Amino acid sequence: MENRQKMITSFRLKRIGAFVIDAIIVSIILSIVYRITGLPNFPGVLANMIEIQKSVGEAASQEATIKVMALFNEAFLQSLIIYFCYEVVTTLLLNGSTIGKMIFRLKLTRMNNKKGMLPYILLVIVRSFFKFLTMFIFQGIPFFLSVISIFANKKSLAVHDRIGRFVVINKNEV
Repeated sequence: MENRQKMITSFRLKRIGAFVIDAIIVSIILSIVYRITGLPNFPGVLANMIEIQKSVGEAASQEATIKVMALFNEAFLQSLIIYFCYEVVTTLLLNGSTIGKMIFRLKLTRMNNKKGMLPYILLVIVRSFFKFLTMFIFQGIPFFLSVISIFANKKSLAVHDRIGRFVVINKNEV
């Protein structure tokens, strides 16, 4: 029993590790996209915020803060869209794994094991969209709760896994 508990815990840590690796990869992609396109990015938003604090008086501060928050929201939404695209594309190209999952030898698979590529593709998109949506709503608080749900059940399912009817498994269990 204790051995099984350790396995479940290590599995959950693998899932978190895979997410961290994917987040790092997306950060690298984002920095490349921002350099190429010149779109608002988080370091740029921070630089604007510091510049505003130095240069404007209190009267203009509220208007400037609104402008900076709009830039932040734009950068945040762009980041999530790129993360969504990364997750969908890598999951489909790498047969159920993102690069992070591949490193930790994890795989996304359907709960009901039905065949058919089109339903699989659509469910991957639905799962990733819900994950994207929970990251966007209230700046990610629902996503944080979704990730915590991994620790609340035996199969380590996040809310976005349940909605897409997927389970993350070790590749050696296939």
